[in-house]
Amino acid sequence: MEFYRELLPAAPEAAEGLLRRWWYEAMLDTDPAGDRFTEPALNGTLQTSVAAAIARRQAAELAR
Repeated sequence: MEFYRELLPAAPEAAEGLLRRWWYEAMLDTDPAGDRFTEPALNGTLQTSVAAAIARRQAAELAR
């Protein structure tokens, strides 16, 4: 419900950022090593690329 409370009133230009933040949070919740990434990802200091994160998840068979 919190997701909808943020997304529905959001301006169209803010929607992409909201969707990305919620997607990252959801993906971190499914990742066994997610705890070490959660805080940096949420505060914008994560030192990795999306491609590197996807590759790591694919290697761990957490993503296709």
